[in-house]
Amino acid sequence: MSRPPEPKTLLDLAQDKLAVIDEAGRFRYLNAATRDLLGFDPEELVGTDAFELVHPDDTDRVRAAFEALVADGDETDAPLEYRYETADGDWVWFRTRVFPPADTGLDGYALSSRDITLEVESRRRLETIASTSPDVLWMFDADWTELLFVNGAVESVFGIAPDTLEARPREFLEAVHPDDRADVERSMERLSAGEPTNLDYRIGSPDGPTTWVRVPARPVVEDGEVVAVTGFARDVTDEYRRERQLTVMDNLLRHTIRNDMNIVDGTAERIADRVDDAVGAAATASGGDEPDPPDVDLAELAADLIDHAETVRRVADDLLTTAEKQRGVIDLLRQHEPPQPLRVAPLVERAVADAVGDARDSPADVAVSCPADARAFTHPELDYAIAELIENAIEHAEGAATVEVEVTAPDDRVEIAVGDDAPPIPAAERDPITDRWKMDDLRHTGGMGLWLVYWIADRSGGDLAFDAGPDGNEVTISVPDADCDPSFSVAERGRPAGSAVSSVSTEPDGGATAPVAGSETVSPESDAGEGAVAAESDAGEGAVAASAADRGADDADAPSERSPGSTDP
Repeated sequence: MSRPPEPKTLLDLAQDKLAVIDEAGRFRYLNAATRDLLGFDPEELVGTDAFELVHPDDTDRVRAAFEALVADGDETDAPLEYRYETADGDWVWFRTRVFPPADTGLDGYALSSRDITLEVESRRRLETIASTSPDVLWMFDADWTELLFVNGAVESVFGIAPDTLEARPREFLEAVHPDDRADVERSMERLSAGEPTNLDYRIGSPDGPTTWVRVPARPVVEDGEVVAVTGFARDVTDEYRRERQLTVMDNLLRHTIRNDMNIVDGTAERIADRVDDAVGAAATASGGDEPDPPDVDLAELAADLIDHAETVRRVADDLLTTAEKQRGVIDLLRQHEPPQPLRVAPLVERAVADAVGDARDSPADVAVSCPADARAFTHPELDYAIAELIENAIEHAEGAATVEVEVTAPDDRVEIAVGDDAPPIPAAERDPITDRWKMDDLRHTGGMGLWLVYWIADRSGGDLAFDAGPDGNEVTISVPDADCDPSFSVAERGRPAGSAVSSVSTEPDGGATAPVAGSETVSPESDAGEGAVAAESDAGEGAVAASAADRGADDADAPSERSPGSTDP
C-alpha cells in the first residue's frame, strides 16, 4: 500500500493562502501560496503581526472583526474583504474566512485567504458605470421585500434616497402615478412568476408634473426558481414630449388649417359664382334676342363681394398668425439651452406691454402684483407665455377685459397666475394639456397659444394649471424658484454629475412609448420625432418669432363667431 501524502505537501499545493495565527494576531504558520501571492517566503512572516500588512484604511475594521471572533469563539458569518501589502509594495485584495480552534482543533486561528483582486476591480468598474448612469439600475429579491442593489439615479428619477428604498423596498410605488400603479404591481407579479416585462409608466401626482419612465426587467432564475428580479428604469419623458409635440403639429395641419382653407376655398367659390352670374346677366342683356333679365343690384353685389373678401382676409390673417405662432413654437422646441435664473418682475412688465399694446385697440384693465425680488429658474421666453395668457383674456372678454397678474413664491416654486373675467376655457382645450385625455381625430385642440405657454413652462421644469369657472379663468404657470435649493420634483429631470452607488448586498452581481399608461409597445425613435418637428420650420428667427401684435388671434374662427364658453388657445 502506498504511503499517503504528507499534510504539509497538500497544504503547499493549495492556491489559497492558508495561515494560522495566535490570539495576538501573530503568524504561526503560512503555506507556500504565500510566496506566489505576496512575494514573501512563509518563514519570513512567521512570528510577525499579521495585521501590519493590512491596508491602513482596512486595519481597524479587520482587527475589530478578529478581536470579536476571539471574544465570542464562534466562526464569522461572512468572510472579510481587505487589501494586503505584497513584498514589492503593491496591494492584493483578499477574501478571508477565519476558523476558531473549536472548529479545527488547531492551536490557533486558521485563515483561508483567496485573491479576489480581479473580482474587486471588475466590481468597481461596474459600480463606476452604475454611478454615472442616468438610468436607475436595480435588483430586488423575488418577493420584493429586500433591495439587493440600486444606484444613485433612483433619487433624481423617483425622488427616493437609496437608504430609504433599502429600508422600505416597496416605497418606489408611492412615486408612481396613481393611474399607473395597478399596471406596475401587475408587472411586479409577473416578474416574480418568472416572466420578463417591459413597461412604461408615469412618476408623479395627478396635480403635478410627471416623468415617463421605461422599465425593462428580467427575473433571475437559478435551478428553475426565481431568486431575484432586476432591470433598469430610463427617463423617456423627452420621447413622450416629442410625440405630443408631433401630435399637436399634426392636429394643427390636419384640422385647424384644413378647416380654415376650406373656408377660404368655399368663399372664393362663392365670389366666383356671383361674378359669373353678374357677367352672364350683363351679356344676356346686351344680346337683345332674349327677354331682359332682372336688374342686377350692383350695390348688393358689391356688399356681398366685400363681405366675402373680408372673410378671406380675416381667415388669411388668422392663418398667418397661426403660422407665426407655430414657427415660434418650433423655434422654442429646437432650443437646447438650459433654463437660467431670471428676475420675474421685468418679464411680467414686458409681457403686459406686449399684450396690451395700444390701449385704444384693445382696451383692458391689467393689474399686476409681483414681488420685486422674485427670481425664477426658467427660459427667457417666459414673458411670451405670460403675454399669451393676457392676450387671450383680452381677446375673449365680453367687453372691456379685466386681467389680474399675480406672482407668488410658495415653497420652492414661483407661480405666475393670470386671472380674467372671460368665458370659461373649454375642457376640450384644457384636458389635452393636463394629460386628462389624448388627442385623436375626434378630440383635438384648435390652436397653438396654450401649447406655447405649456411648453415654455415644461421646458423650464415647471407646469401649467387651469381653474376655469363661470366668473372667469385663472391660468397658473409654475416654475422653479431660482433662490431656493428645491427639494426633489419630478419636473427636475437633470441629474447630478456623479450619483452614488448603493449596494446593500455583500457582492452585487450587477441590476414603449405607449398611447396609455401600462403599454409595452415602443414608439418611433425620438430623433426621428425631433427631425419631423424641425422640418416644419425654416431657419429659426429667434426664440419666439411672433410679436405681440401678431399673437392676438389664435384660431381660424372669427371672434364674432365665437360662442360664449369657448376659447381659442
